[in-house]
Amino acid sequence: MDRDTDFTGKEILIGSNENKVVIADITDKTNPIEIATIDYANIGYTHQGWFSEDKKYFILGDELDEQYYGGNTRTLVFDFTDLDNPKLHMEYTGKTLAIDHNGYVNNNTYYQANYRAGVRMIDLSNIDSNVMSEVGFFDTYPEDNNANFNGAWNVYPYFNSGNIIISDMERGLFVIRKSN
Repeated sequence: MDRDTDFTGKEILIGSNENKVVIADITDKTNPIEIATIDYANIGYTHQGWFSEDKKYFILGDELDEQYYGGNTRTLVFDFTDLDNPKLHMEYTGKTLAIDHNGYVNNNTYYQANYRAGVRMIDLSNIDSNVMSEVGFFDTYPEDNNANFNGAWNVYPYFNSGNIIISDMERGLFVIRKSN
C-alpha cells in the first residue's frame, strides 16, 4: 500500500466530531493544523471510527443516521491513503435496522456493537474490492432489532484467549468466543 508520506513522524488526530470527520496534525499541541474534513450524505451523528489493519481505511459509524433517515445499519468506509484528500471508499449496509455504536478491527474482522442487534462480526478481507460481509453475530437484545438505544454498547475483541467482551446497557457483561 502506498502511504501518505507527507505526515511521516507527525502525530495525527482523527476526530469523529458529531457532524464531520476531522484530520489534524497535532504534533505541536499549541498549534494544531487542520489537514482535512470529511462530510458525507445523511449525517446523523458522526460517532466513532477505527482503522483497518493496514491503516488504509477508516471505518466510521454514524450513530443517528438509522433513526433520522431510516434504513438498515450503515457503516461508512473512507480511503485514508492521502490524508489531504480522503475519499469515501464504500458504504456497508447491515442486515438490521439497529443503530451502530462502537466498532473495532482485529485481524480482518470488524466487531461492531450494534445496540439492539448485538455484536456483528464483519469480514474485511475483500474491502479493497468494496465487499464487506457479515460472518457472525451475537444478539444481546433478542426482542427486536429496532433503531433504539438498548442492547450492546461496546465490544472488546483483543484478548489472546479469543474471548470477546460485550457490554450491554440493560443485561450487563457477556463473554463470547467466535466459532469456526
